[in-house]
Amino acid sequence: MKLVARYTFILAAALAIALSGLAVYRVDQDRAHFEADMRADHLVVGRILQAGVADLWVDVAGGKLDRAIAARQTIGLLHRANENAGMVHFEWAPDPAAREAQGIEGRDFVSRFPVRAGAAVVGTIIAREPLVAVDRMVHADIMVSVIGIGLIVVIGLVASGVLGRWLVGVPIRRLIEQARRIGRRDFSGAPPTPRADELGELAIEMHAMSEALSTALAVIAAETDARVRAVDQLRHADRLSTVGKLAAGIAHELGTPLSIVGGHAQMIAAREVTGDATLTSATAIDREVTRMGKIVRQLLDFARRKGPEGTTCDPADVTRRCLSLLAPMIDLARVRTALEVEATAPVMIDEDALQQVVTNLVVNAVQAMTTGGTLAVTISRSRSAPPDSTASPTPCVCIAIRDTGPGIPDEVRAHLFEPFFTTKAVGDGTGLGLAVVYGIVVDHRGWITVDTSAHGTTFSVYLQEAT
Repeated sequence: MKLVARYTFILAAALAIALSGLAVYRVDQDRAHFEADMRADHLVVGRILQAGVADLWVDVAGGKLDRAIAARQTIGLLHRANENAGMVHFEWAPDPAAREAQGIEGRDFVSRFPVRAGAAVVGTIIAREPLVAVDRMVHADIMVSVIGIGLIVVIGLVASGVLGRWLVGVPIRRLIEQARRIGRRDFSGAPPTPRADELGELAIEMHAMSEALSTALAVIAAETDARVRAVDQLRHADRLSTVGKLAAGIAHELGTPLSIVGGHAQMIAAREVTGDATLTSATAIDREVTRMGKIVRQLLDFARRKGPEGTTCDPADVTRRCLSLLAPMIDLARVRTALEVEATAPVMIDEDALQQVVTNLVVNAVQAMTTGGTLAVTISRSRSAPPDSTASPTPCVCIAIRDTGPGIPDEVRAHLFEPFFTTKAVGDGTGLGLAVVYGIVVDHRGWITVDTSAHGTTFSVYLQEAT
């Protein structure tokens, strides 16, 4: 129900209730006054007749008048009173036990006046007046009240509807339209027309809020764009830092095929091989060059800045590629690797972002095992929710990367994901790796848990399954 209609209905109902109560009170008062007038009239006439009739019966008691004559004279006196009393009817009742009383009996107002002859009651004068006049008066009052209440309610409804629409309905409609424009981020509304009331103040405040929101959204858009560029640059810087860490391993990996290529090339140049042996050397050179090209291409693909290739990927395939890319560095650090895929499913993250997450965690795990060790990577599915969260568990894929290093001290663990925080020597680390990992995972609605002890550390990355 609209505000104006509701206000009008409530006002009309309140008027009707108030006027109805007033009408009922007025009818009751008029009826009480009418009955009071009847009571007074009966009392005046009844007292006069009571005195006249009492004189007659006193003569009967004194032996001066016969009882039958006194009865006839009493009836005649009451008959003459009936002729002049209008609607009041007087009658005689030879009831020696009656008492003086006034009240309503049936549809009549009745007054009883006992007549005494000395100490004895010889009869009662009864005055009856029909209440039809009272009923007519009450009915007339009710009709007048109903018509009056109806007219007042109708006039009130019309006046309230017109004034409510003009004073409330139209301004509120404009405010609603302005609110809808603001909801659509359209802040082009004209300034409100000045009004010296609360709705005018509200319109002014909404217009001011609209202008403030427009300015704030422009600032937020600029800051968001700058933040996106900064995060992208940060991730790319971390990727290049990882490439630097891989350089030693890549150089070691390229050393063997380069030696093979150089040896065969020298043999061919010195004519130490001829015929089919030359073909064999050429084939070996081609195989090793292809192998080196693959290694270099993997490194370049990792270092190149790329946009998202899609919103989902297979975590098992991405993890295998990362371990293959990092194999030279892992072997150089005398670390054994073990990949166990218990169960997998596509997750809500692009391949490039997941590759950077896994690579950073694997590099950190390898660097934590300074004297060698075992790197275990486990991929599994579960229904989980972030720690200390009231959210319902959702289908997730967990990538757990476990090393056998010395663990992480408590004072370091509290700062693991802070940018530029590192425990490595100057030049060995930038402190961006875990911060970038945390940002990527959280941006894709995932979370990370860390379990560490003196026997090793496990980083578990939870990513939502793609449905």
